Amino acid sequence: MRFKVSYRLSKLPMHYRMSVYSLIKQAIRLENSQYYDKLFTQSKNKIQSFSFSTFLHNFSFHDTMIHLDKITITISSPDMEFFVTILNGIPKIKEFKVNDEVWVQSQIQLLHEPNITSRKARFKTNSPILIEDKNGKPLSPRDSAYETELNYYANSQIQQFAKRNLYEPLKFTPIKMIKTVIKERNRHLNPESYLYFTTFRGTFILEGNLQDLQLLYQLGLGKRTAYFGLLDYEGEGVKA
Repeated sequence: MRFKVSYRLSKLPMHYRMSVYSLIKQAIRLENSQYYDKLFTQSKNKIQSFSFSTFLHNFSFHDTMIHLDKITITISSPDMEFFVTILNGIPKIKEFKVNDEVWVQSQIQLLHEPNITSRKARFKTNSPILIEDKNGKPLSPRDSAYETELNYYANSQIQQFAKRNLYEPLKFTPIKMIKTVIKERNRHLNPESYLYFTTFRGTFILEGNLQDLQLLYQLGLGKRTAYFGLLDYEGEGVKA
């Protein structure tokens, strides 16, 4: 299940993803404070059962700021309780203040979610994928350990949500993947310091069990999937 919401605004800081995450949290809290506590307080160290991506309309970079007309946020989850709560909560946030900028809500739209029908599925990243090894070193799709670590994160996600393991290992075949370094504010340790995430965006083929592929399409793929790894399904995996 997924939907998108758009806000009109004129500028964003480069490290805007935490602001989007705050918007989601506020929508949940406004709709159901008990569920908010369960999701973000009691289970704060668990993998979240949702993922989001952003699309910036008519944007340009100016020093440390992004100038734009609008931001569209796509939110995806297989969790019915989360989805109903966020879908009912988001319309309550007609305006959202970030520093001295006010986001003005302009549109909410439910999105069609296709059923994956092939063991080989072609995907495109809506938000880039983050894969790191056990020491926190970022990995490239060209690295020999990339597929192993991708399977580790995918299995952890499915264990968290579906209380089971992957039905079978995933096979990852990159088609065109481009390195993207993401800058984000380190609000937990020092609000004036930043974290840098080496991610990859583009198209690839993922081969595996149909139920696993469907869940990962909804949950996101990789590490920190609340922020990264939301996918678009492009059809059966015929390599181009």
